Order: sequence, then C-alpha cells, then structure tokens
Amino acid sequence: MRQQRWGKAKVIGLVLLTYVFAKFQGGFASWFLFYSSLVVFVYELFTYFLLFTSLDVVREIDRNRLQDGDDVIVTIRLRRRFWFPLGWNMVLEPLPDRLAGMYEPHRQLVFPWFKREVEFRYVIPNLPRGYYRLGDCVVSGGDFFGFIERRKVFPLSHEFLVYPTYQNVEHWAMGDGSFSGNVHVSHRRSDDVAAVRGVRDYHRGDRLSQIHWRASARGTGLKTKEFEHQAMNQAVFFLDVEKASYQKQPDALFETAVKLTASLIAYANRNQYHYGLVYKQSERMSIAPALSHAHFLHVFDQLARVMPQGSDSFSRIVGREALEQPPGVTLILVTPNVEKELMKRLIALSQKGRRIQLFLVHADTAPSPEQKRALQLLSANKVSCTSIHIGETEWKRMGGVVG
Repeated sequence: MRQQRWGKAKVIGLVLLTYVFAKFQGGFASWFLFYSSLVVFVYELFTYFLLFTSLDVVREIDRNRLQDGDDVIVTIRLRRRFWFPLGWNMVLEPLPDRLAGMYEPHRQLVFPWFKREVEFRYVIPNLPRGYYRLGDCVVSGGDFFGFIERRKVFPLSHEFLVYPTYQNVEHWAMGDGSFSGNVHVSHRRSDDVAAVRGVRDYHRGDRLSQIHWRASARGTGLKTKEFEHQAMNQAVFFLDVEKASYQKQPDALFETAVKLTASLIAYANRNQYHYGLVYKQSERMSIAPALSHAHFLHVFDQLARVMPQGSDSFSRIVGREALEQPPGVTLILVTPNVEKELMKRLIALSQKGRRIQLFLVHADTAPSPEQKRALQLLSANKVSCTSIHIGETEWKRMGGVVG
C-alpha cells in the first residue's frame, strides 16, 4: 500500500513539475518533456486499472495420485484478454503445510509483453506419503518504471494424494495356513448348500445369485450368502494410529507400519482375498472387506491420509471393532506396542475361535525382552506373531514367526 501511494504521488508530481517547467521556461524541449510525462501518466493509468482486470490464473497438476518419493509437476498459465504490455508479474505459489519446512515457495517472475498467455512449470520433488492441498495463488504486478505495484490473490485449490510404497510379498503364511499363497476361488456355485456358512451384509460387486433372499426379506437390508471359502479368505487390518504408541519413536516407525499394511493389502488384492481396514484417528474409519479396483483405491486413499494422531486406546478399538466382524474373518494387527490390555483382548478373541495375526514394528535392533515374552505368550494362545524392524528393506515371506 505504501508503495502504491508513493508511486501515484511520484507520477502526479512528475506531470505537475514538467507542466510548471514548460509554462515558465517555454520552448520545444520543455513542452516535449511535459507531453512525454503525459504519455507516462496515461501508461500508468492503463497499467493500474487493467493489470488484473483481464488476468486469469489457471493451475494444473500432472497427477492427483502418486507414490511415496514421486515428483509432481505443476503448470501455471496466466491468461489475459488484452495484448497491451502492461508490465511484469510475480507469481508466488504456496506450499502445502507439510512441505513448508522442506522447500521454499515457488516464485516466478514473468514479463508477458505482447503475449496473451504465458505458461511455466515447476516441480515439487520427492514427496513423502500424505495428503496435500495447493491453495490460493498470489500474483503481484507492476509497471516497467517501478511507480506502482499491486497484489491479488487468486482462489485456487488442488488436492492430491501420495500413496505409501509397498513391496511385492511373495508368500504370506497365516497361523493356520489359510493365506498360504493359493489362488482364491472367486466364483462358486451358489446352490452348493453345504458350503454356505452364514449370511452377511451386501457389498457392492456381489452377484445377484449370491443374495440370500429369505434373509433379505426380513427387512434388515440385502444379505449375501457367505460361503466357507469366502470366510477363510477375508481379512480386516487394524492399524495402530494411537499417538501414544509412537511418542519418543522415530518418524520412520509409523511409516514402516503403513508400508507394511500396504504391502499385505497389495498381496491380498493380488491373490483375490477380500480385505478391509479399521483405524480411528479423529474419526472412526471402518472399511468392510471387499475386492475390486475401486475398493483397492479407497483403502489406499485412507493409507495416504492416515497419521499417528489418534487419542483412543488401540486395544479398546480392537476389542470394540472385532465384535462387529464375522466369525470367519482373520484379524490382522499392525502395532509398535503390545501392552497388557491388548494381550488380554487378543487372547480372549483367540479362545473364542478368532484367527488373529499380529505384526509388531519396532525401532530397536530386536524386540525388547518384555516384547519377546508378550509375543511368546500370544503365540502360545494361537495368535500368530511377527516382528518387523524399520531397517528391513525386503519382506518376501511374511507371517507365522516370532521375531
């Protein structure tokens, strides 16, 4: 504002000064200076009023779904309806909050001259997993003489997700061998009454021939027949996002937990197992087991957004959510903390016939003696346990081993 106020005063003062000089001095040179200052004054008026009047800013990103470590390319286009060379523009692109300490906001000086559209690109490199939003674009502008400068905020919003990277697990052996790597039989004759073990709520993608019409007619919604092979090949992942579990731990520990969950989900998807995801950050997130490309993207969308900011106890979440899962579903837990309350709940669930596998992620070279005793006690109660160190780079064979 101060620059604009003094800039206007300087232009007006220049015109008045040259006019007074021409009046008293006379002659061609003095009047030439006055008329020249009038030309500058008219140019400044045009620049001031038309600098942003005809300006539009368009932003594009090359992808809205990326993987951890990818680069995103951002394209900015400045479009104007007038070809008159009004001056210069400085474009300031804000960074998402999570990247504010890693990179500087992008600044680009542009001289449109006689062009009606100016385009430039910049790259945000090596993006970590997460949800990102590019907000308003700030454009400054001014004349070539430096008398005026204006600033305008263009309301823009672009969002994109960075998925966690995952490894290709070759073999995932559950405690009872149900996930031994065999290909899932995705279709089965619906009239095979001997294979029907119960009913469950209808999920998008279920065939009409699998709908249990008699159970659906009771008024509680559509129900689908649950076959024995379907129950054996369903899994629900419980991801520990409790803030207390990751305090005083390196940031890589939670990223390892997310990466491990993503790798196991990718394995389940590749082998056509139905899978779901449960966690509670600020709000409860519960995705029922299903199998489709849209379901895979939905689950990975949540894995991209999730952060270790939950306030509820992980053991209470497991105890509450496990009761809502059908008996044949395998419960898979990924956590860095095996505390007594969690052990009690898992042992109680195992004694009721629930199949459970626990993955313990840890930052130390090996699990502590307390953690080892806890894993051994859980294994003795038919809970399959596996320990994962954040330094491990390859997970080829998973499950069934106490680290």
